[in-house]
Amino acid sequence: MVNLELYRIFKIVADEENLTRASKILNISQPAVTKHIHNLEDELGIKLFDRTKYGIVLTPDGKKIYDQVKEAIQILISVESNLKQIEILNLGIHTNMPKELYRNIITQLKSNKSNIEVNIEKAPTEDMLSMLEKQKIDAYLSKRQPDNLHSEAIKFIRLGFFHDNFFVNSNSKYLNTDILKDDKEPITVYTLRNISSTSKNLENILKEKNIKNINIKNVTFNTIIEEMQNSDIIAYITEEYVQEELENGKLKKLDVDVQSPDIEYGIYYNSNNKLKNIKKIFDSIK
Repeated sequence: MVNLELYRIFKIVADEENLTRASKILNISQPAVTKHIHNLEDELGIKLFDRTKYGIVLTPDGKKIYDQVKEAIQILISVESNLKQIEILNLGIHTNMPKELYRNIITQLKSNKSNIEVNIEKAPTEDMLSMLEKQKIDAYLSKRQPDNLHSEAIKFIRLGFFHDNFFVNSNSKYLNTDILKDDKEPITVYTLRNISSTSKNLENILKEKNIKNINIKNVTFNTIIEEMQNSDIIAYITEEYVQEELENGKLKKLDVDVQSPDIEYGIYYNSNNKLKNIKKIFDSIK
């Protein structure tokens, strides 16, 4: 059987006329290059190179072999080079996704696949899922959304869990109150738009506990944060989205008698994507 790798090494050595330069291009040691050349010479039964004070040159027999294989080997080298070219991954990220989390995911992607380049696109969920359907992006990092928001071609890889909770600002009058037990006056709770899993979780909590005095106000995440800075409101939002505000004391979590369900987060991808290995790219992310 023809060993194409030996001919590839032979061509590069012949082109460079120098074993040291050839070994750097091939990313193998100089003794290994010499051994491969000797193996090819043994297979062919001829001497391929002569040593000179300037380096190495092809023998007449070596020149004949070189002329016969150079074009074919160059084609193989070009194919290999194309396969190793930078692969562009257009990654959609939910607008509220914690920076530390998605930066860690991108770092892992580049570590696991050194020839990948990640382009980031940020937008709300409904826009992202539409872009994913149309293959304007290759993948989407988000909380898990209701299945009716996308087609069967859109698949989900779970990476971890988020947690929804009730939050107020650090000076709130609600800090020492269990709002789910105190029914003296109507209360408004701000949460995300009603297509979100967070909003659905809040609806389920109020229904299960038969709470009638809480009204839900669905707005954007940015609106909630602005309102919490300027007013004394209660918000039901994803804890990981406000980790920085919790750490610096701007927001406080309410102590309520309820266990909010875990929310999966991960990668959405289109199974019809032009990147045939799209699932494999994310399978190693933790």
